[in-house]
Amino acid sequence: MNKFYLGNTSFVSIRMDSRFLLLMGALVFLFSCKTTRKIVDTPPAPVKLKGEEVITVFDSVMARQFYFEWLTAKATVDYTDKSGETTTFDVNLRVRKDSAIWISITPLLGIEAARVLINRDSLMILDRVHRTFSARDYNYLEDMLKTGINYDMIQAVIVGNYFPYLKNEKLKSMYEEDPYIILSTLNKRQSKRVQEEKDPTKPIIQDFWIDGNYRIAKSKITDDKKDRWIEATYKNFMDVNSELFPGNLVVTISSASPIIIKLEYTKVTANEEFTMPFSVPEKYERK
Repeated sequence: MNKFYLGNTSFVSIRMDSRFLLLMGALVFLFSCKTTRKIVDTPPAPVKLKGEEVITVFDSVMARQFYFEWLTAKATVDYTDKSGETTTFDVNLRVRKDSAIWISITPLLGIEAARVLINRDSLMILDRVHRTFSARDYNYLEDMLKTGINYDMIQAVIVGNYFPYLKNEKLKSMYEEDPYIILSTLNKRQSKRVQEEKDPTKPIIQDFWIDGNYRIAKSKITDDKKDRWIEATYKNFMDVNSELFPGNLVVTISSASPIIIKLEYTKVTANEEFTMPFSVPEKYERK
């Protein structure tokens, strides 16, 4: 999962700038149920894990992933920037699996302020407030976030599924943190060295907190070399087409002052085909 912009003024005069791009690049957006929201109680993870291998737990996680071909949703977003200022807005989302993500951004009780289309190699943004159109590639987002990012990551974070941050990276160890199981890309020896701060290589670490339904309750990527981490937490899982979908998502991007993005999904529809309207008016300035 190319990613987007948001403003820091009132909704009467939203300013589309790099902060909105950073918001989208943070990876996040999702939904709730088309019908009545049914919250699914998540039991604690099994206590006796001694006989289970990492691959066994991982296979269970993969078997319980949220599978879809088409997904639409509405969500309310609270975006807190590095200064601590919070902006609230609504988003309409449409995701065609492994193909494209369409996002419409609207100030609360207002008209559409921006429209974004993310595909596998680029990002396009319509700023309806300032009548401009921008096209970016993933390098732009990576430079902004100072971390790798791609379409598959964005899509996985949206639905709470597993994704490898580094190419061909595998989960190597398993730990218990009541009530969760933690799957990590560190092996036992590396973990000990990192904890003792004796590992000069400071590898990038990817951890997943697994709940009793073998769904991901939290994922975290830690890069100690750059003193940076990104974390996504999921709560209030709902029954969507007989599968578990996270009703709430919080993404935190660390820095001297963290960026926090909170999403509450209010409506979700899975596997009903849709269109992704995106056209650039002739009078729009191209940037």
